[in-house]
Amino acid sequence: MLAAAGGLSALLGQGSARAGGLVAERAFPPAGACYGRRYDAAHLARHPGQVVTGLHLGGSSRDLIRLRAEAGRVDPELTLRLRIDFADGTSSEGEVGCLEERGRIRRCGRNASCAGDFALEALPGGRLAVVNDDAASRMPTTANARAGFSPDAGCPPGGRAGRFVPPDAQNRVFHLERLPLAACAPGPSR
Repeated sequence: MLAAAGGLSALLGQGSARAGGLVAERAFPPAGACYGRRYDAAHLARHPGQVVTGLHLGGSSRDLIRLRAEAGRVDPELTLRLRIDFADGTSSEGEVGCLEERGRIRRCGRNASCAGDFALEALPGGRLAVVNDDAASRMPTTANARAGFSPDAGCPPGGRAGRFVPPDAQNRVFHLERLPLAACAPGPSR
């Protein structure tokens, strides 16, 4: 799913401060996990350019564990569900793939290079950070015409335009707390 993952690793470099990633089974155990955050009015007033009012990321490493045995030399993916609530009252939801490289998850994105991607980091206290670093749109081999990332965009021809989170200062890093699994259930925002 994650387009041009090898090139993204090269772009970020071995010494990148964001190269740590996470271990899938710790962050998303086989029983499943959900992370999210809803931004209150006070936060949004302090960050008037922020387009995201809520973000939820959930899934399980169960399939990834099974795929490892079958993958051989190919790096398997962790499949997660991403839901974003936007300031205009709309929401966008879709599946993202997170390529496992050398036992670590570092980047997630849709199976469409035009949908962008994001870095994923483990934080102290069992939290996660979604980092909108816009690496995909800077790749010379990608078809990504828009900056940022989208949980529901598809590539032309026939692909859905999707909603994008722009990679500006107000929409760059999202710190997510661990939540009950039900908070990441597909459907309207919780």
